[in-house]
Amino acid sequence: MAVAFVRDRLQRGDKVVYFRDRDDADALVSSLERLDPGAIATGQFEVRRSRDVYLPDGRFDADRMLALLRDEHDRARADGYSGLSLTGEIPDAVWELPGGEQVGAYEARLASEVDAPECSILCQYGHARSGRGLPSDVIEAHDVDLGPELAAIGRDGELAAARDRQRDALRLAGELDFGCAQTVSDVLDAYSRGPLHLDLADLTYVDVAGMRALRGRTRQRLTISPASDAVRRLLALLGWDTDPDIELVETGWS
Repeated sequence: MAVAFVRDRLQRGDKVVYFRDRDDADALVSSLERLDPGAIATGQFEVRRSRDVYLPDGRFDADRMLALLRDEHDRARADGYSGLSLTGEIPDAVWELPGGEQVGAYEARLASEVDAPECSILCQYGHARSGRGLPSDVIEAHDVDLGPELAAIGRDGELAAARDRQRDALRLAGELDFGCAQTVSDVLDAYSRGPLHLDLADLTYVDVAGMRALRGRTRQRLTISPASDAVRRLLALLGWDTDPDIELVETGWS
């Protein structure tokens, strides 16, 4: 999901900053350079070590973090970008260090204190933390959340999944292909009940196995809104655009 987020924001002319918790930043940069080779060279896209951002002195301070985000926004606008987009991998260590109890309040304050229509923020939490369960105040601060039952999807290939709680929709982002199709099918069969609403706007690639996985073994009814170009093309090729159990809503939320 983060790669799709970065790609979209670069294309619309934002300054994009990625706070990376893991040390393999080169692999991330390489994958993103394939999307926009000039973004890193021009400074439009930056990768920073998240522990240096969230925990510069070994503690988390919500006020300091919010001030940093406001400064980043002002700088991006002054540099002529259309807006600022940030995605941050919250360091696992933040929960055990001083100030970790402020994370929920920090997340809740983001919408009101970094309040600008040209500012987008995508928060990320590691699978280990998601699997143990996030604190309730952190979950409530987001319209989109990743439940433990969805975490398995993100471990295969370049696909991520989350639930949009406002619309009761499953969002998928990245590449849905043969490599992760079985995992997607298993998760949907285990946890999906009845008709399924899918947000597939951020699927950059999908193959036949991936699309068929969305029906699972139960062949549940699907409502897809919105959908990427790749999804719409394959819907037509499979004849799903005429299937009465599959509805594509072209004017859905984005």
